[in-house]
Amino acid sequence: MNIFEGIVAAISRYADFNGRSRRSEFFSIFIFINLLLIAMFLFYNYFEKGDFITDFIGGAISTLIMALQIPTLSALVRRLHDIDKEGRDIFVVILPVVGPIFLFMWCCRRGTVGDNRYGPDPLAPAVPEAG
Repeated sequence: MNIFEGIVAAISRYADFNGRSRRSEFFSIFIFINLLLIAMFLFYNYFEKGDFITDFIGGAISTLIMALQIPTLSALVRRLHDIDKEGRDIFVVILPVVGPIFLFMWCCRRGTVGDNRYGPDPLAPAVPEAG
């Protein structure tokens, strides 16, 4: 799965907090939203303020970032499900310094092989239907 397929997969499952997500799907949307944050930072800090084009582009990027918060959160919860952790484990990020590190390390881990309590393995080959 390339980065564009991952972004489309994450957005198409917009508010689906059930099931499992592959690492490529999660990191695609994660990288995309962080690139948008960098672009927003550049527009708001390095370009002339008060210019209509700069304000319009900065506002458009801000709106896009806000719109992508739910798909990013749902992809993160599904990513935690893939390693057989509950969605509420996302709150480990509240812990100063170590929380985000633990969350990032969990997201980098390979998911459970085979089915787990959250669904089938997203990396398992598709079984053709008989008929």
